[in-house]
Amino acid sequence: MSAVQQITKEERIFCELFINGCAPYAGNVAKCYKDAFHKPEDSLLSHEAKMKLKEPHIVEYIKELEAQSAEEAKDMKRFLTANLKHIIEETSSAQYTDRKGTKLSPAALRSVAVSASKALMEMYPVKEAQVNKLDINGGGEAGITFNVIVPDQTPKK
Repeated sequence: MSAVQQITKEERIFCELFINGCAPYAGNVAKCYKDAFHKPEDSLLSHEAKMKLKEPHIVEYIKELEAQSAEEAKDMKRFLTANLKHIIEETSSAQYTDRKGTKLSPAALRSVAVSASKALMEMYPVKEAQVNKLDINGGGEAGITFNVIVPDQTPKK
């Protein structure tokens, strides 16, 4: 029987809170242990929790949870990359008109493309040794600011 099959319901909750839990659980072994095993607050709680983390079947289950989390993160990164590239392609050169046929300013769309590009650069950092640093903050001394200019839509007489 594998170690994961030996794990109890409380141990499973303990591990999942420790690895995937939000604040105040993530990484807080004593809090995870206290709530998963319904333990009262006492001075031995932290020691008991740390000892539980060392049990072989707990170690194995935590490794499995970490592997699942890493794979989910890779999938999400691939999904976001594809969508951000699509947004960049669509908004960097698209021409849109309103319901009346008036051309809309491309500045707002280009701003979306720049934001998507910045998000991609954060996901895939470019080494500074290879290229000059480009800082796009939308303000401040080193940033690029985009002003949206909307065409005048008042009817001419």
